[in-house]
Amino acid sequence: MGSSKATQSACVRHYKSISNYPGNVYASKGAATIEDFVRIMFEEANAEGVRADVVYAQSMLETNYLRFGGDVSVGQCNFAGIGATGGVPGNSFADVRQGLRAQVQHLKAYASTDPLNNTCVDPRFNLVDRGVAPMLDGLSQRWAGGANYGEAITVILNNVISMS
Repeated sequence: MGSSKATQSACVRHYKSISNYPGNVYASKGAATIEDFVRIMFEEANAEGVRADVVYAQSMLETNYLRFGGDVSVGQCNFAGIGATGGVPGNSFADVRQGLRAQVQHLKAYASTDPLNNTCVDPRFNLVDRGVAPMLDGLSQRWAGGANYGEAITVILNNVISMS
C-alpha cells in the first residue's frame, strides 16, 4: 500500500527494454500503447491506495512481460493470474482497465483491511483473508504457490525503481 516509488515513465522504459507491447490485442481493449497501459495501471492503483510500481512488477512477473505463455492468454486481460491454477485459465476481464482494477483490488485484499473505493470487479476478493500480506514476501505461498513469489516481484520492482 502507498505511493509508487517508480514513475510511469520508468515503468514504460523498463518494459520497452525487455519486450514488445501487444498493441494489436489491447488497442480494442482500451490500451493501444504501453504508455496507455501504464497510465491506466497508475490510475487504478492510486484510486485504491496500492503502489502502482508493485502492480507493474507483479503483472510483469505473472505475464512474462505481457507475452503470457502459461494458463492465462493475452486476450483475457488477466494480468495477475487471478483464478488460474495448474491448467485452469482463470478469470477473463472485459478490457485492460477492468483487468488491472481486479489485480489492484486483489492486492488490496491481501495488503489491507480498508474497504474498496471502486466497485469490486475482482471475482476472488471475498475469498482472501484480508490484510494477511502487507509486505510482498507475505504473498509467497498465498497468491502463488512458490516460496519466493514475493522476492521475485521485489527483484523486478527494484529494477524499475532504479530507472526512476
